[in-house]
Amino acid sequence: MSETILIVDDTPANLGVLVETLGAAGYRLMVAEDGEEALAQTAQTQPDLILLDVMMPGLDGVETCRRLKARAETRDVPVLFMTALNETADKVKAFAAGGVDYITKPIEHQEALARIRTHLALRRLQRELQEQLALKERFMRIAGHDLRNPLCLILMSGELARRQPAVPAGVEKYLANIDEGAAQMRRIIDTFLDLRPPQSAGAASGRIDLGLLAAAVVRQHEHAAERKNITVETAFAENLPLARCDAAHAYQAFTNFISNALKFTPPGGTVTVRTSLIGPRLRAEIQDTGPGIPAAERNQLFREHARLTPRPTGGEESNGLGLAIVKHLVESQGGTTGAEFPATGGSLFWCELPVG
Repeated sequence: MSETILIVDDTPANLGVLVETLGAAGYRLMVAEDGEEALAQTAQTQPDLILLDVMMPGLDGVETCRRLKARAETRDVPVLFMTALNETADKVKAFAAGGVDYITKPIEHQEALARIRTHLALRRLQRELQEQLALKERFMRIAGHDLRNPLCLILMSGELARRQPAVPAGVEKYLANIDEGAAQMRRIIDTFLDLRPPQSAGAASGRIDLGLLAAAVVRQHEHAAERKNITVETAFAENLPLARCDAAHAYQAFTNFISNALKFTPPGGTVTVRTSLIGPRLRAEIQDTGPGIPAAERNQLFREHARLTPRPTGGEESNGLGLAIVKHLVESQGGTTGAEFPATGGSLFWCELPVG
């Protein structure tokens, strides 16, 4: 299907030449002789690209562009200005209004066609990406919704198992871990499904005790540490103020941090979890005695699907998403993340959250 271009120009001669050139190139055309007419037409039909004259009586091109960009239905339509102006300030005004490019008058038709084709190709790619993201999000929401049923079954089964007579103390501990892990998975799914709308960066409304939250996550991972004979040490500062953060987001971030440390720490190693107050920020650190990260690969940390040289030491799976998830969750709450690599070896990952 050919794409539609709206030409906005108050000079009939310019309109005639552009209509002839673009029509011959196979584009469908809309024509407006002033800004008001352009706004009226785009309220009914959205073109794929707009050629907009800068100098027009009444509503000029710059103001017309501002109004187009202020409306949801035309916000993403690329606008190419047509101008005889050569002053840098005028071009800056045009870009500030939302234009993506400009064509200098008198128009050289081959150059104009090349610019138009480029921006239409970019527009197609943008739409394809938006469609792919929408499809992926829809699939993830369906998957998230469907995962709630087996999770509820796991939680119910764990509860029924704990009610059985004479449950051994060791089994009771494992059942508690299953229950806590499944409950956390349900919280993650609920957050993803917008049952708990995420706060915008820096605007988190929740308040959490960082030490209590870190201790709960450490408890959840005791069994995983025992299986690899890893010692988990804690050093929680006392009397810390509350952190301003959504509890579900913080719990998920800590879970990924500690799970990552246990994966990459060899059997017999140590993972240390600390909390402290640094100025107006609360800091949590997870340090391990694993292999660390080669200097050449450290710029890939916190990126999705990063494939680094170090591999899990106990055959665990790693999809390269854990640290990227931590970064997204912490930054969505106005916090920051980072990593350090002590000269003695291992890795130290940290996050900082604002004081509540």
